[in-house]
Amino acid sequence: MIELWEKHTILAEQSFKNKDFWRTILHYQQAFAISEELTKRNEASLVDQVTITVISCHNLAQFWRSQNDNNFELKYLEIAAEKILTLVPQCPKNDCESFVSNLGCCKSALLEFMKRHPNPEIAKHIQHIDTTVQCELIASFKLQ
Repeated sequence: MIELWEKHTILAEQSFKNKDFWRTILHYQQAFAISEELTKRNEASLVDQVTITVISCHNLAQFWRSQNDNNFELKYLEIAAEKILTLVPQCPKNDCESFVSNLGCCKSALLEFMKRHPNPEIAKHIQHIDTTVQCELIASFKLQ
C-alpha cells in the first residue's frame, strides 16, 4: 500500500509541474486517502504512518497555497499538526514554567520530538538547542 501512496504522490508532482491542477489534486487526495487507510489497517509502523500522513498533508497544503486558498491550506496544516502531536509525549506537570498548555507537554519534550522531525531541514535547525533546560520533571531526577 505504501508503494501505491508513493505512486500517487509522484503522479501528483508530475501533474503539478505540467500545470494539470485537476490531476494534481486528485492524486494528492488519493495519496492522503491511502495514508489514512494505512493508519486504519495498522500496516506500517506508527512513525511511518504519521510521516506518510504528514507528507500528504503538507503536499496538499502546499498545493492549496499555490492556488491562493488559505482555508484549505490551513485545514491540511492543522491535520498534520494533530498527527504530529500524537507522537509528542504528554507531561503531567502542567504547572511547570516550560509547559505548553495547548500541546500538553513541556518545551523539552517538544524540542526532542522536533529533533526527530520527518523533514530533515526542520530537524537540522534545532539540533543545537538544549532540551533539558527548565524541565521540572527532568530536574527532579538529577543528583543534587
